Amino acid sequence: MSLFISFTTTTAQSSSPKYVGDGCGNSTEQSPLTSGFKTNLNNILSWLSSDAATSKGYNHTVTGTATSDAVYGLYNCRGDVTGTFCQFCVSTAASAILQHCPNRSSAVIWYDYCILRYSNHDFIGNLTMTPIWTTPGTKNATNSTQELQKGETYIQSLIKNATSDNNLLLYAMGEFNPGGSLGERYGLVQCTVDLTSDKCRQCLNGMLNQVPKCCAAKVGWQVGSPSCLIKYDDFMFYKISISPGSSPSPNS
Repeated sequence: MSLFISFTTTTAQSSSPKYVGDGCGNSTEQSPLTSGFKTNLNNILSWLSSDAATSKGYNHTVTGTATSDAVYGLYNCRGDVTGTFCQFCVSTAASAILQHCPNRSSAVIWYDYCILRYSNHDFIGNLTMTPIWTTPGTKNATNSTQELQKGETYIQSLIKNATSDNNLLLYAMGEFNPGGSLGERYGLVQCTVDLTSDKCRQCLNGMLNQVPKCCAAKVGWQVGSPSCLIKYDDFMFYKISISPGSSPSPNS
């Protein structure tokens, strides 16, 4: 029987956003940045922080399009995080990105609940798969080969759901039982909403291919890039409710 899985943010809102990583674009600082670029950058970061409070969890904009100091910006909160907590994460990221990547014309910062990017080049709608952040879980898998195979199969079903024609938010979450004594497992896949379904699928498959390299022996893992992320673990890191509809089951 197919299921539609809807989500609320009860669990996610119980803790603060956790820093995952950043990418500062160019390897060296570009100093001094022009005063016009700095002004546009500050305006972009302020707008992204404010917009996150009332949006659906994502948005992008550009400031200074008619000048060489144009700044493009984007934020995307995790699919189960919206409203006040989305704004909290985006505001945290907007403040921290200037500290992690000072004097950069292009940068990205990733927290467990949101991602924020800016650049002097128009990246909106473009697939960006580097840098890649990998976060292995702390628990070792009892049967790592079996665990990895079943986990990858389930994540592939979520990717199929997230990139279906009627999924405009480009994310999917759910739980399944791999059998035996392994217990329940929980998965999440998501792309930034500026991508097409095809680009999203390409990104998520690319991230899934990284899992055996970083995290094969672990129960849980999180792998992401500026354009997409995958999270898998043995605890419910989101809150779900289930009602009739259509969504992948582990065997779909």
